[in-house]
Amino acid sequence: MNMKLSPQPVPPLTQFSIVIPSWNNLALLKLCVASVKANSAFTHQIIIHINDGTDGSLEWVRSQGLTHTHSVENTGICLTVNQAAALAQHDLILYLNDDMYCRS
Repeated sequence: MNMKLSPQPVPPLTQFSIVIPSWNNLALLKLCVASVKANSAFTHQIIIHINDGTDGSLEWVRSQGLTHTHSVENTGICLTVNQAAALAQHDLILYLNDDMYCRS
């Protein structure tokens, strides 16, 4: 199957809230956040939900000043994403897994 996508015009002041759930995956979470910061062409808010956080991810998120929510155990993807999305400051919400890398 050969599919061609046409880029759609984007309003100049487009802003996103990006929700990233993480469950003890600090190394990949750092890479994911760095890729968003380095490659986003839009104003964005990063919101991370830390499940458990026994790998140092909670401390890292706090040290970076990132908006976040936290649960002391793995509460599952649905609750996690909804909890973090409640902190969104923009109308558009983008969901990323912590093992994703964003490229421009």
